[in-house]
Amino acid sequence: MRLPSKEWIIAQIKKNFWKRLNIWLGLAIIGLLLDEHAKEGYAFHFADISSPFNHEFWVVVLSIIFVVNFLRNRLKGRDRHTS
Repeated sequence: MRLPSKEWIIAQIKKNFWKRLNIWLGLAIIGLLLDEHAKEGYAFHFADISSPFNHEFWVVVLSIIFVVNFLRNRLKGRDRHTS
């Protein structure tokens, strides 16, 4: 039995990278919110957004990346279906 080539493996990884990234981002956001709720007793406190050492800052950063990536996938998918 012959193993697949390195190029084929890389192509398979790259094929759905952006969709998989959204799954991982969503899980990270949910995990951070659950962790924050377990440790602090609340899920989100708007005053803590300005400090990069707080969960809220990273939830906002990951949410922005999630939304941009989602819109990128939507627009790219729409262009593909119209042509």
